[in-house]
This record gives sequence, C-alpha cells and structure tokens, in this order.
Amino acid sequence: MCKKAAHAELAQSLFERLVILGVKPFRLQVQYRMHPCLSEFPSNCFYEGTLQNGVTVNERQSSGIDFPWLVPNRPMFFYVQMGQEEISASGTSYLNRTEAANVEKIVTTFLRSGVVPSQIGVITPYEGQRAYIVNYMSRNGSLRQQLYKEIKVASVDSFQGREKDYIILSCVRSNEHQVSPVW
Repeated sequence: MCKKAAHAELAQSLFERLVILGVKPFRLQVQYRMHPCLSEFPSNCFYEGTLQNGVTVNERQSSGIDFPWLVPNRPMFFYVQMGQEEISASGTSYLNRTEAANVEKIVTTFLRSGVVPSQIGVITPYEGQRAYIVNYMSRNGSLRQQLYKEIKVASVDSFQGREKDYIILSCVRSNEHQVSPVW
C-alpha cells in the first residue's frame, strides 16, 4: 500500500471495517440465477453445501436449442486445449489465440443451435484476450458479422451484475497443474 493511501486511513478494507464495527455478515441462502447443476460448485466450496436453489432444473432448461451438451440434463462442460498464452500488443495483458478460436467455434455452435446473440456472454480476466476474441470473431466467424458484434465479450470486472443464459469463460492460461492462476 502506498504511503498516501495509508495516511488517508485507507489501509483497512471496507469489509475489515464492517467486521470491527460488529456488523454481522449475511450469506446468500437461496440463488435464483443458475441452473441447479451449476450452483453445486459454489454451494459446496463456499457455503458448506447449504446454498439452496430457488429455480428448478425445468425452469432452467432451454427449449428449442439443439446444442450438443455432453450430458443433456447438465448444461455445462469444460473444454480444455493446448494453446499457449502470449503477451498482448499493449504489453500489459495476455491472450491465447487457440483459445480465442475455440471460443468462436463454441459461439458459432450456440448460434447455429438457435441461441440468440443477446443470450451469450464471453468472460475473460484479460483485456488482451477480450480484444482479441472480439476481433477474431468478427474476422473469422462463419455467420453474419453482425451476429458476433452482438455477443457481449467482457472482462470479469465489467461483467459484474449482468446476466446471460450462456456463459463462455476464457481463462487464457494455466499453471503446470492446468489450473488458471486467476481462479
């Protein structure tokens, strides 16, 4: 922390101040956004299995969509490839060309399956990857260019508070154990 911030009494986070003031934390008890199979992870990892679903599997099923899910009643999958991250043109961020090409393929498959662009979101922790994906889809997508322009591609921070029916997460890089350093 810089001396200016410490002098302005900013050395303590807002959450630390709330705890010191005796404010009791309030945990989410019922989630209404995710398909129940997606909420299993946060429930087990952050809520000791107590997070309840306020929506049913049937309420989160996509009708009229012909996407080739690996397990039809569990609309999620992890697509791992052996791409290589590189420093973006700005010199301050990362991108992964192989992963961007695969994001475009998945987006195109969603679109061909009947998903409309406004239902799709692509999230990445790196601005370099965000810019590269937008550019790559507009240049290389096999469908009308306008469809790809309507896809929301954003950083993790700028996507906060938004909802999409289909999310593609582009991690860009991983460590030797194949785990993204961001997560």
